[in-house]
Amino acid sequence: QAWDAIADALAPDGIPGEMLAEALSPINGRLCIQSNDAQWPTVSIGKDMAVTYGGRDYHLISESEKWRADAMIAETVSRISGVNLLVLDRFDVLDLQGREDALYWLDGLAADGQIDSALIFGTLKALPAQPPESFAGFWVENGVAGSIKEAA
Repeated sequence: QAWDAIADALAPDGIPGEMLAEALSPINGRLCIQSNDAQWPTVSIGKDMAVTYGGRDYHLISESEKWRADAMIAETVSRISGVNLLVLDRFDVLDLQGREDALYWLDGLAADGQIDSALIFGTLKALPAQPPESFAGFWVENGVAGSIKEAA
């Protein structure tokens, strides 16, 4: 009986599951806050480590929805770890409205002191029409960063 009790306690739904639930609680709380701030569907991570976006399985959402989910997860990990730096690639998968929404979400995080820096990479024809004042654009060619004006 003692061995059965130990086996039950060490089963995935026993002590490890309880520990995981405790660890995921602040992560999912932060993801909920970020979803509200960005005005995007809620991202959550289940006990089985399955990610959902607006209640839909991660594998069933579009590429731009995956970008949004990944961005919010990266921000959450950055914030909880104390790094306060975001590096987001493939910004160009978002449509024009999505890009604007993402920029203003990131600007809000910076204004609130929740991130120190965000490096956002994407292939664009030009900078977004009205980026927040806290943003600067750079043209990267052959591994060398220059200003947008120089590239033009």
